Amino acid sequence: MIAVSTAWNSKRQTQIGPMLEEIRALGAGAAEIGYNFSGSQLSEMIKLLPQIPLKVSSVHNYCPQPDDGQPHRHVSNLHRLSATEDSERGCAVFWTKRSVDTAAQVGASVVVIHAGTVEVEGALEKDLFRLYLEGRRETAEYLRVLEAFRKERARRAPVHLEAVEKSLKEVLSYSRPQGIKIGLETRYYPTEIPNMEEVGALLKKFAPEGLVYWHDSGHAEVNERLGLATHLGYFRGNEQYLYGMHIHGVVGLEDHQAPFSGDLDLGKIGDFLKRDIIKVIESHQEASPQDMKVAIKKLKEGTF
Repeated sequence: MIAVSTAWNSKRQTQIGPMLEEIRALGAGAAEIGYNFSGSQLSEMIKLLPQIPLKVSSVHNYCPQPDDGQPHRHVSNLHRLSATEDSERGCAVFWTKRSVDTAAQVGASVVVIHAGTVEVEGALEKDLFRLYLEGRRETAEYLRVLEAFRKERARRAPVHLEAVEKSLKEVLSYSRPQGIKIGLETRYYPTEIPNMEEVGALLKKFAPEGLVYWHDSGHAEVNERLGLATHLGYFRGNEQYLYGMHIHGVVGLEDHQAPFSGDLDLGKIGDFLKRDIIKVIESHQEASPQDMKVAIKKLKEGTF
């Protein structure tokens, strides 16, 4: 299944019907419903979907968007499944269950989640990005900051991983009876969960309950460029859990470009792209319709 995320046009096209028609016109057979929809917008979408020949591949948590979260956070992380405070973690579980309900309503088989964050104090993560963008990736200073970041994240991770496991138990006990998978997504920021090592540990523990792996090509590439992971490292030992993939291009450390544009060679994960998995193009509005059509054609033909 080749789908296009509503992340591509939901900011530009606010009317639900035309939004879905634009995606269908690209040649995609399905759409992923993103996390930018209010409850009323989602209700309108559910009403219109039967009128448009477009399946729903997946739902991105949170959908509908919470109306009770921290306004300074990104909309997909208004509440964190990794929160150590039970009040916030409980809200994250509640709204994730709402996304499971959405998936059941629209015929999607999976909800893609952001599992949370390890709260690392200081500027180590920002320093990694800054030094990379300054062209100092191979310097002793960069390697020093990288090692310091690894140690600090590892020191602070256990309490947040424990919270994630509690959250997953609750979410999966709700989603499994409905036949909805929970997709554990590769994340962009190094502080986010899971890192390359945590992917396998969480999947091995919760795959029997319905947790699957969702690879994000752009996020994995950014972490590879920063020296924290590799694409193949994410897949190693987890191939049997691979259920879907977000596909987009990268320029430097800027992701969500049109696939096959920028400086990410998607051919290096071509063997995985050719698998019978859900493939969602998650480019943002800067990607032109023509670039999106070319990407869909290449994915259909396997020419990458």
